[in-house]
Amino acid sequence: MGRPKALLPIDGRPAVEQVVQTLVAGGCAPVVVVIGRHADEIEAEASLVGVTVVRHAGWATGRTSSIQAGLAALAARAALSSDAAGVVLALVDMPYVRAATVTALIAAFEASRPDVAIAAHGGRRGHPIVLSAAMLPKVRALGPDQPLRDVVRAAASTEVAVDDPGVLVDLNTPEDLAAREGVDSRESP
Repeated sequence: MGRPKALLPIDGRPAVEQVVQTLVAGGCAPVVVVIGRHADEIEAEASLVGVTVVRHAGWATGRTSSIQAGLAALAARAALSSDAAGVVLALVDMPYVRAATVTALIAAFEASRPDVAIAAHGGRRGHPIVLSAAMLPKVRALGPDQPLRDVVRAAASTEVAVDDPGVLVDLNTPEDLAAREGVDSRESP
């Protein structure tokens, strides 16, 4: 991308703030934000008040290690209690998800308690996802760069159909961002 994805401008604020706001409005608490390579810059430029920020020094070992660092922070704070049903996993480079989508995803997960609940739009799987508490040991056992999809694909999952194209919008290049500028996918198409 050429700059920290967490600081990409989304609706007038850094992407990380947008994702946090969506999670909170969608019913998630507590919220943990894992930052790595650009931690100083992200903390200086984004307002992360009210969330737990994890500075993950081992970010370069792989993306899964960041998920594992977030799970460890939840466990250390006792926020992920033994009776917790699951964890919502959202990505900072997918900041156009609607809060209503998060709410629907959680509701579908709570109704059927699958291993994994996955937001889907137009028959395509996207993000966020909910990982059941039973799946977390499997995630912790992954290698730091072993894809999470290895665990997700082997799990009993439920696709939650949502009318939210934001679950498929992944910002990986400057062109991806330019294509989205001026478009608010939280509004109906």
